[in-house]
Amino acid sequence: MTPVSTIRAGTQSAKAAVSWFMPLISPRVAQHSRCHHAFVIAVAYRGGFGRWDDSMAPPNRRDVLRAGSALATLSLVPACGTSEPGGNRRPSAPDGGEPGFQHGVASGDPLADRVMLWTRWTPIAGSGAQTVSWQLYQDADLTEAVTGGDVVTDAHRDFTVKVDADGLQPGRHYWYCFQAGGQTSSVGRTKTLPVGRPERVRLGVATCGDYSRGLWNAYARLAERDELDAFLHLGDYIYETDRNRVRAHEPPIDVVALDEYRARYASYRRESDLQALHAAHPMIWVWDDHETVDGTWREGADPNDHDPAIHGPIEQRQANALQAALEWLPIRSPDPSNPERIYRDFAFGDLLDLYMLDTRRIGRDAVLSGNLGLGDFFTQTGEFANLERQMLGPAQERWLIEGLQQSTAQWRLLGNQVVMSPLKLVGAPDATGASVYANPDQWDGYAPARDRVLDAIEAGGVDNLIVLTGDVHASIVFELARDVNNPAVYDPLTGRGVLGAEFVAPSISSAGDPQNLGPDTSSGDLQDILLTRGGGALLAVNVHGKYFEGTRNGYLVVDVDRQRTRVEYWTVPTVTQTTDEQAMDAVFEVASGDPRVQQV
Repeated sequence: MTPVSTIRAGTQSAKAAVSWFMPLISPRVAQHSRCHHAFVIAVAYRGGFGRWDDSMAPPNRRDVLRAGSALATLSLVPACGTSEPGGNRRPSAPDGGEPGFQHGVASGDPLADRVMLWTRWTPIAGSGAQTVSWQLYQDADLTEAVTGGDVVTDAHRDFTVKVDADGLQPGRHYWYCFQAGGQTSSVGRTKTLPVGRPERVRLGVATCGDYSRGLWNAYARLAERDELDAFLHLGDYIYETDRNRVRAHEPPIDVVALDEYRARYASYRRESDLQALHAAHPMIWVWDDHETVDGTWREGADPNDHDPAIHGPIEQRQANALQAALEWLPIRSPDPSNPERIYRDFAFGDLLDLYMLDTRRIGRDAVLSGNLGLGDFFTQTGEFANLERQMLGPAQERWLIEGLQQSTAQWRLLGNQVVMSPLKLVGAPDATGASVYANPDQWDGYAPARDRVLDAIEAGGVDNLIVLTGDVHASIVFELARDVNNPAVYDPLTGRGVLGAEFVAPSISSAGDPQNLGPDTSSGDLQDILLTRGGGALLAVNVHGKYFEGTRNGYLVVDVDRQRTRVEYWTVPTVTQTTDEQAMDAVFEVASGDPRVQQV
């Protein structure tokens, strides 16, 4: 197929068209003889299907968990204008100005027969409900409509629109757009998952896009990659902080209230680079901690970042963050009776099974303080060695273990937030208890939970396992193994004891430009300093580590076929100024049937 550089845009997008690659000539298939239905997801209101009255108190976490998804069958509506799809790519303003689709479009959680579609109608301040029409096509020229409908949205869901468009064909592209109030949105492209025996799947991987720490050059480059089937976002999609190292957050506060989280999402989604990425590829997302607050866990958060006397009950803040995420992101809840459950799985035919984990909110025990009197540094003693310690929680842990052991796909991928492999400052066999660890927030701080998962992987003969990780703003590659400093268990030369491979993705922007500005030490985060300046020393201790680079921002491309999984590390030279440059820093492969990591 021949790529073109831009999508056609209407008069509203003439100033700044989205640059991406689309097929010039798309496959034409016979139009369906009947139109498939779709469902609109109305997110999390008291009583499940009710509506908030202005006299009611704001929803709390328990309210959100009780709430279900409201589903309504939709009728078809006329097409989104002509074959010249309208767009809204102008710089946009907060609510209260000119109405329109100021936050672009998005798709997500693709399955073989359906995909979530998303947009937001920016209203005039104080306006009421708005009917939004949507249409989905099977060709890039927008001449062969497949399905569509009308959605009524209002302030109770922050004027967002989510559609679960079903009845689609597997493994193919579709194009979609929205209309309301005489305005037409930009055009988005999405893709369903394959069935049967696909020969190849390619995924982008992004994580940690702190708006305040840098520009989103990496998002822009990821948007241009026409070959991707989808992109994974491993969390920290927004940041709740008031930082302004490179550019100021909007609003310029630590967000706590529901309206503040909504405003933060809105400010992120007004950025053209992120809009281009969402318009180009479907997203599969899980949260890390900053979608809520730094260090969040099942019943709390880092006390340095959430003070109940200042910020109110953590349960309320978590509920606010959850509702805003469900409104603003194109995700499908696997359990409508429990919207907080975001862990879920995706099948790409018989080639790979993808498991998106929640290592933050639903099951995690509190992060422990270091036990050596040296900040966060710790050994696996005391409460760290509690055999009941939880990272995933019992239900998610069972789901993961059963899924991995029962999977019949050739490859198994985990979308994981925090580093799973050991990361030590002092290495020693586990039995000695002499290893010193740096970060109790990672799986290292939950070693009994990690042991249970690795035990099950080993006992179940789970092979071809790839773990994809974010969180730490560094590029790191590990061979996943147990007791990595014990030569009787793991041999880095022969690969004996290797259970899988872990690829830690660089941040989109959150590392800032440490090569130019130095690490951001404003919070006294020693880990930032170690990861930007101590890579060589860390690899010397962590013999299962195969690669370490802590100064550049970027993304991953994961290319899976029948012979191997190939992981490419792509980086951008700066996030303090706009650039089209990028470079492939490193490439690694894992051969099918051989879990060792090879740099190529």
